Amino acid sequence: MPLRNPATVAVLFLFLLLIPSFASAATGGHVGGSLFKKFKSSSSSSSSWSSHSSRHYYAPPTYHSTPSPSSSSEYGGGATVIGFVIVLGVIVCVLAFYDYCTAAKKRNGNCAGVGKLSVVKLQVGLMGKARSLQRDLNRITETANTSTPKGLSYVLTGAMTALLRNLDHCISSYSSVIRKSKIEDAEECFKLFSLEEAAKFDEVTLANVNNFKKCSKSQSPNEIHKEYIVVTILVATDGEQKLPTISGTRDLKKAFHKLGAISSNKIMAVEVLWTPQQENDTLTERELLKGYPDLRGFYEEAYQERPYEDQQPFLGANVI
Repeated sequence: MPLRNPATVAVLFLFLLLIPSFASAATGGHVGGSLFKKFKSSSSSSSSWSSHSSRHYYAPPTYHSTPSPSSSSEYGGGATVIGFVIVLGVIVCVLAFYDYCTAAKKRNGNCAGVGKLSVVKLQVGLMGKARSLQRDLNRITETANTSTPKGLSYVLTGAMTALLRNLDHCISSYSSVIRKSKIEDAEECFKLFSLEEAAKFDEVTLANVNNFKKCSKSQSPNEIHKEYIVVTILVATDGEQKLPTISGTRDLKKAFHKLGAISSNKIMAVEVLWTPQQENDTLTERELLKGYPDLRGFYEEAYQERPYEDQQPFLGANVI
């Protein structure tokens, strides 16, 4: 059936013109691994002690109201109404708490909780001028043994060192620390974060995860003036971790030192994901804002210390 409608032809022609831009999206790099099985086996040896200690529960006292003979018949109807109101209030509170927990799960990827295990997420936005960062992360990915504690420590320390070298190019960040009490819950939370970040890449062109390696090349990228780099660091540790409130590069530097100093025997999992992975690739402004809405810019430092053309007042805004 021939296309005789000029409007339809124009729309199809515009779509064909836009196809190359979709094919040349940002590449991604992924390096790291997990040792959750090791920690599970070591914790099983102390399970008998933990099961014994977990049997001690606090039983709240139970109160029984005994109405007086004179008041039971006179105010029996009022007590029934009051009891009904109390039960209704409890139901409303339970439903409100359930809605709150559901919203928290959706927001944090089912990672809300408390405990002595920590799942840390640190995300950093940089100007595209930090090309040496991509080379450093590529080198770490190609040389790291991501199946041993020392290898994962090497990945984490190397990534923090590379980011410290490019601290002047950092323009935004986001951080969170989730507490968990069970290794299984920490593992689930870590994997959810990892899948969420990896799904933002159009193509993983360099990877070394648990010593499973991949290397490929993507198509030629778009020629766009403004470009950015985003690095996401995920760390699961046996022990509580704390990060400073990050409002500028000084705080970010402290966070880098804090993560880089984690002992290898405390590391349960480490992953570093970054985009674009290839030096000739670009991450556009719209891709940055759309894919990483949690990033918050260092506005005060940007205006005081950087030249006008490097100021990024739009970072942290949401794109619909």
